[in-house]
Amino acid sequence: MVTLRKAILVGSAVALLGALNCTAAAALGFEDIAGKWCTSGGSEQFDRENLIAVVASTGERRVFPILDYEYQPDSIRVTWRNAKGERVHTDFAEFNGAGMVQIENEVGPRREFRRC
Repeated sequence: MVTLRKAILVGSAVALLGALNCTAAAALGFEDIAGKWCTSGGSEQFDRENLIAVVASTGERRVFPILDYEYQPDSIRVTWRNAKGERVHTDFAEFNGAGMVQIENEVGPRREFRRC
């Protein structure tokens, strides 16, 4: 009985130490979204000051000022000014190094992007 109790205590201690050593995922950063991304509708390029969108069907290039990036563990919110000068935001998630997803909101639909 004493051996079983010791085994349970040791096992519990090991599990507790393992849980304490686990840390939350590091927040995404600018390097995760910076650069050019392509989708079926065109491309978007992010730098520190601008979002540059190119429409595939027309080649039209649009430049929107970026006001802020908010980095979370699994998403990035980009706040920018649209063509009317309104403050809007777009959320991006599902980053995997080669791709990301624009989350659907009032500004736009869900879109899958890949590095290009």
